[in-house]
Amino acid sequence: MTVGGKPIGVGLIGLSAEGGWAAAAHVPALRAMPERYAITGLAASTTEAASAAAAAHGVAFATGDAAALAARADVDLVVVAVKVPFHRELVAHAIEGGKSVYCEWPLGRSLVEAEKMADAADARSVSAFAGLQARSAPALRHLRDLVADGYVGELLSTNVIGAGGFPWGGMATARTAYVTDAETGATMLTIPFGHMVDAFAWILGGFDRLDATLVTRHRDVRLTDEDRSVAADAPDHIAVSGTLAGGAVASLHYRGGDWPSGGFRWEMNGSKGTLIVEGDSGHLQYGHVRLRGARGTEPLADLPAPAQYRRVTTDPDGYADAVAHAYRAVHDDLTRGGSTAPTFRDAIETHRLLDRIERSAARSLEKTQ
Repeated sequence: MTVGGKPIGVGLIGLSAEGGWAAAAHVPALRAMPERYAITGLAASTTEAASAAAAAHGVAFATGDAAALAARADVDLVVVAVKVPFHRELVAHAIEGGKSVYCEWPLGRSLVEAEKMADAADARSVSAFAGLQARSAPALRHLRDLVADGYVGELLSTNVIGAGGFPWGGMATARTAYVTDAETGATMLTIPFGHMVDAFAWILGGFDRLDATLVTRHRDVRLTDEDRSVAADAPDHIAVSGTLAGGAVASLHYRGGDWPSGGFRWEMNGSKGTLIVEGDSGHLQYGHVRLRGARGTEPLADLPAPAQYRRVTTDPDGYADAVAHAYRAVHDDLTRGGSTAPTFRDAIETHRLLDRIERSAARSLEKTQ
């Protein structure tokens, strides 16, 4: 289960000595499978930052040149885990080098940019994976199978309510404030809502009809680590309603900030049963949810994911767990030729759905003016 009898060599772009998502999720996920992966190098924005990250995380090779990392013979898979505005440029280095690539979601700042990235990967026949790790989380794979196997029967209706969390509730740090700017492509719509709606459509199917409302309620965002505020224009309240391809009525509502208790609830009501998904965070991509269900007149009961859904030994409550399961699927696809891990093309479909939501919201706004 290796490439050429060796673990897949990974070149990480975006790993920092100061922590961050790559350190919290990607490094422990990859190192949970030493027989399958080896982090052989990293790249950062400067040589100094790269050297510090390499020392902090025990990585042998470090560079401030992402193209040089992608060109190395011991790098089979380039991982792009940086801010969205830099995705296209860094992914291009992997594609030009003919290397497989794993890029965090959102793939691009817009649907058009994401399509160009996917087209470039296809043109070079590069295996290109997207960080839509909710699809790999054990609990959500179990949920998808329950729905597919008819647990609820015919789906009649479904509703989701979630909290976008920090920093979309009127407060941010200087480092995170960029996500309140719609132009970055990294917003509450694309990140927590985007991950959720990707898993939603993957499990229940897409929308046949939808109407959307996007509103920015926190226009002045206070920076908690600096004595100033910044203007925000990215939506922090999202409402989508409509019908799914099978006729079920759907309602999705996300709002910025945290809730006093819990942060996510998804209900599915069908002709034969009910499923309820609950979690403490609106970030469904973490996979930290609890499933309950009932059929007929039975009381609600817990539905933990059976053991076969756990394919990696990472902490189920950690940030690395869903990412590790995504990497396990990537390994299977690279070594066996399958198609189980989300790809750039899967990301394009979710970008298209978000674009559709934005266009619907814009039309609704025009009607009120």
